[in-house]
Amino acid sequence: MNQEELLQLSDLNLAESYREISRWNPHTDMAEQDDILYVSGAGTFPAINFVIRVKNKPRSSPDMLIDQARTFFAARKRSFSIIVREHFDKDLLDTCKKLELYQVANAPGMVIEEVLADRPLPERVRLQQVTTEAMVKDFAEVAALSFITLGLPEDVGRSVFSEPSALLAPHLYLVVAYLEGKPASCAMALLSHGIGGIYYVGTIEAARGMALAEHCTRAAGNAALKLGARCVVLQASQYGEPVYKRMGYKEFTRYPWFICPSR
Repeated sequence: MNQEELLQLSDLNLAESYREISRWNPHTDMAEQDDILYVSGAGTFPAINFVIRVKNKPRSSPDMLIDQARTFFAARKRSFSIIVREHFDKDLLDTCKKLELYQVANAPGMVIEEVLADRPLPERVRLQQVTTEAMVKDFAEVAALSFITLGLPEDVGRSVFSEPSALLAPHLYLVVAYLEGKPASCAMALLSHGIGGIYYVGTIEAARGMALAEHCTRAAGNAALKLGARCVVLQASQYGEPVYKRMGYKEFTRYPWFICPSR
């Protein structure tokens, strides 16, 4: 896979992950127009309300994208996130900086193309693929508690997973690590456009320092590759980046995030 293919497929998988979120909660609202995707989440927190370009040759100007996004989210009384693809959206990146929008992240896009060697699990830990709605609820519990560290309120995190059955789809591979029988860490692989994308990697605070997120990420990524994915990509948080580097993931781009007020 060459760099151009990797960039395009990674963007397509990322955009699909946002569409997927909109399918998990009946109170979300999604719109797609030409090369712009808007997703209004189940709450007003900007991290679950976002806009992103979805084509490798954008036709929308930065001013038009921001103006239309402000209109879309103002009608829903929400501020929102602008996700910028550093490799295709230099004009949008420059505009966000010119407008002095608050940048909350500069997530590296990272990739592996081969199955990673398994590592022994810590004692008292059991790793399982999610196959029931009860296990989806375990996954949601871990995700909601984990992302508090990244500034996402617990109730907002929980709201994403209000329909557990939606996460049992065949193109999703969810993993939960149980510590002494209790859910402690999680990760999800989303299969789309011939690749896998890793999302919702997290560990509850009481179980950190045991490399549980690494085990979950490895299991989800390896499963995607064994199911036929050409590669596995992810967008790392500041906490996850060193872990993924240690595992063998390589950076290939960046995805800056900005917060924008609506009208």
